[in-house]
Amino acid sequence: MNAVQRFIRSRVLLLTAAILIVAMCLSVLVQGQSQAALNRTVDQNSRGLYDILVQAKAGSGGVLMQPEIANGQGGISFDQLDGIRKLSGTSVAAPISLVSRVSQNLESPRLDAMDYLGFNAGLVGTATAGEPGGTDPSKWPAAESVLSDEAKKYRMTASAVSSDGQSEQTLFKSMAEGSLGKARLIEEQTAGGKSIRIAGAEGETGIKFPAPAGGSEHNLFNLSVSLPLAPQVTESVVAVDPVSERALLGTAGDFLAPLEKAPPADARNAGAIGRHFESLFTTGISMEELEEGPDFLGVKLKYWAPLMTQYQQAKRTGQLTADSQAIPLIVRSGTSLDLKYSVKIEEIDDSGNVVKDVGTVTRSLDKDYLPFVSKSPFALSWPGSQDYSQLLGNTGNFSQGLYNPATWSTDFASAPKYTDGSTAGNGAVDKTATPGEWVTVNRLPEKGANNAPVDQTQREPVDERSYRESLETGTKVAAPLAMVYGTFDADKVQEAAGDINRLPLGGYDPAPMTLTEDAQGNKVEDTELKPSLSATGLVSQSAGAITDYYGLAAARGYEENASVIDAVRVRAKAPGSWKQSQPEVEQLADEIRDMGLEATVVAGSAREDANIFVPGYSKDGAGKESALGTVTQSWVRQDAADAVSGSLTGTNITLLFLTLCGAALLTGASTVSYIRQRRREAGTLRAMGWTQNRIRSWVLAEFGVGAALLAVAGTILSLVSWNLATVIVSASVLVLYAAAAYFAARQLRHRDEVDQEPQHDERLIAVDSPLTFANRQLSTNKFNTISLAVAVGVFGAAVGGLIALLIDIPRAAGASALSGLAAASVALPSIILALSGVAVGLVLTLVTGRFELQAKRQYLGTLEAMGWNPDMLGQVRLFENALVGTVALPLGVVGALGIGLLLAPYAALWAALAGLVAVLCWIPIATKVVQ
Repeated sequence: MNAVQRFIRSRVLLLTAAILIVAMCLSVLVQGQSQAALNRTVDQNSRGLYDILVQAKAGSGGVLMQPEIANGQGGISFDQLDGIRKLSGTSVAAPISLVSRVSQNLESPRLDAMDYLGFNAGLVGTATAGEPGGTDPSKWPAAESVLSDEAKKYRMTASAVSSDGQSEQTLFKSMAEGSLGKARLIEEQTAGGKSIRIAGAEGETGIKFPAPAGGSEHNLFNLSVSLPLAPQVTESVVAVDPVSERALLGTAGDFLAPLEKAPPADARNAGAIGRHFESLFTTGISMEELEEGPDFLGVKLKYWAPLMTQYQQAKRTGQLTADSQAIPLIVRSGTSLDLKYSVKIEEIDDSGNVVKDVGTVTRSLDKDYLPFVSKSPFALSWPGSQDYSQLLGNTGNFSQGLYNPATWSTDFASAPKYTDGSTAGNGAVDKTATPGEWVTVNRLPEKGANNAPVDQTQREPVDERSYRESLETGTKVAAPLAMVYGTFDADKVQEAAGDINRLPLGGYDPAPMTLTEDAQGNKVEDTELKPSLSATGLVSQSAGAITDYYGLAAARGYEENASVIDAVRVRAKAPGSWKQSQPEVEQLADEIRDMGLEATVVAGSAREDANIFVPGYSKDGAGKESALGTVTQSWVRQDAADAVSGSLTGTNITLLFLTLCGAALLTGASTVSYIRQRRREAGTLRAMGWTQNRIRSWVLAEFGVGAALLAVAGTILSLVSWNLATVIVSASVLVLYAAAAYFAARQLRHRDEVDQEPQHDERLIAVDSPLTFANRQLSTNKFNTISLAVAVGVFGAAVGGLIALLIDIPRAAGASALSGLAAASVALPSIILALSGVAVGLVLTLVTGRFELQAKRQYLGTLEAMGWNPDMLGQVRLFENALVGTVALPLGVVGALGIGLLLAPYAALWAALAGLVAVLCWIPIATKVVQ
């Protein structure tokens, strides 16, 4: 017979080679699918809204970039911006800068108690006739009130509480007493006829909180009690070029369209614009204009009333000068600031004892709050009240807005600074925030509305830790006037920025912080932190408003073309994924660097949670400072795509290599064990005069057939996958198979053996139990025992290595959001690949165990004839496999540990444990299967 016929006849060689070839095909297929899924995941999530971040100097975050790129550092001129836009590879170049902080005194809070008097022609007249939404006088409901006809005495306790998300702080608690009752209509005779006025109940004193709060008064619909002033609210403002910003955001940036129509720099005088809106009342304003807002240079200014009232107030107080400019703004809708205002209402007797608890009403700043606009954000309603002011239609809805203009300041406005700490195994870098000065909030204004001094002892000022520095300003700063053009939704902007590949826009996209550990390093329930009242703390929310660069110049006092641009976000014209566009993006970045600017390529980046330790967060009455703990915030990991792709590709290839090379080693062990069965044929051939070399060649020819099949399979797989890794792994499998074949052939060399055993050798083992018989059989056939033990040990080591690689995938992928997504995409194929490797290894060890099956059946038959029952025979098989497993155990555990230390050091112990479990599991499986 020729070598092919002998190879087929051997069955064992054919079976092991077939198993190895099938394993190669399946493993390469699964690995290819895994790699394709990885590449697809990385490509789809690695290119954000822009490709290059340009700054005057690089940030201090290293490979982790903090979200506040609009940090007030400036340094980029408009000439340089124009130069970037003229580069051939630039598609969009959108500048952004931090302008300042803006503090706003909200309108005095009030408590409205329903005291609806019904329709009265003397008070209402024909005000509702023809009004959009106005109610016909005949349909007005009857009078209704939550107050009694007779004045009763009440005690009101007003308080404000702020929270940073972790703990609450009472800012003030103020109390006032007085009597209140249902309003009454009084008709009086005057020179011109009869007049009707609204008066309080008989004996009503009203309720008056300390100045600057007003008193209480009745109107047609309510009794309004003026409450203590709420704390100031501070926001940040950023500047953009609305045209390029819209190009960057796409349709998500349409909210900036009104800002494109803002007047030029020389047409923004606050006095002139204020006088224009005052003239609307002189020339007349239609109800349609009241509802939609008057047209101002092509924009319907819905929020024109706050501008007018703040202009009038600033003019009266002398804040407005000839140099004051109007600043067009797009303001954020809603706020994440946690500020609650409550009023507890109690009915009391003349001695001050509580007769009845009327209730407590609370209101918070919420999604309806608009910076620079919201009128009466703390308008509370007496329990059981209903608002009847809607009966007047749009006239009743006319809202003047905030009375007092905001205060603009660049103190403590810049981005926080951090220092690097330790680096975790997955590449995550710990940060420590750098504390700044203490900022005092919760102060009352120096004077009230009537210019009377305000008692400052009513409330205790609160110190908040600032983590920011002050910004530079120009030489000519005049109080600006806010001019609200529209609103934007910060959450929708964040959605437009993407998820995995989210890049910071520069301040008007929120970047919340979550507390994860306390100051002692103990894990706590994840708590999202809230911004501080002063807006100078580490935690910030989306900017309260967006303006243009003329607005920045007005707020910061610049008159010339100063270098005030903090960052420019550049999108390259290069199409395709981050990998396809990488050469052109890098070329564009180099051209920008040649202009003397720092250009950071962020294509291929991904968001990553940074762990930030926050020291000096609070202090007690004695001035002792305390740390907050550790917070997480979404930063940007540069080159995340390269890192994730490289590490997980390496893991994929290593899994493939370990699976197939482990199978090849097991095939070799099986081959070496099997070749012992060929010694009888070799002895016959030697008796016929064949030389040792000729016998080896005769056997090697059979192995050559298997090697040829493996070579053909490897070549086909390499051509199909067109992957260098497949070529290397296929070649490694072929080399291992050939080495095993050569080693096996060498076992055929002639030895003189003596079959007769000494009859009185003390080393003979007495057979008195299944265990001793199994021990004797294995000792007698040491070569096959060692071969099988080596195969089982290799199986255990391979299983340990595969498990270690699987466990190490999340760490190897990294800490970015892309890492998690990419790791999830390759998890299932990797598990399938590892399980296939385990299954192939198990099958090959079982095949190795069957080589002595015929001889085992013979001696088990002899034992059965000697009277051994089936349980004892089963114990013989179990003890044989257990003893083999005992010999294999050190090799499996140590081998798995070594592979783990080499390939996945962080999972080495898991590898050793997996190797131990694999060997232990092999014992009952082999006992059950090989019978």
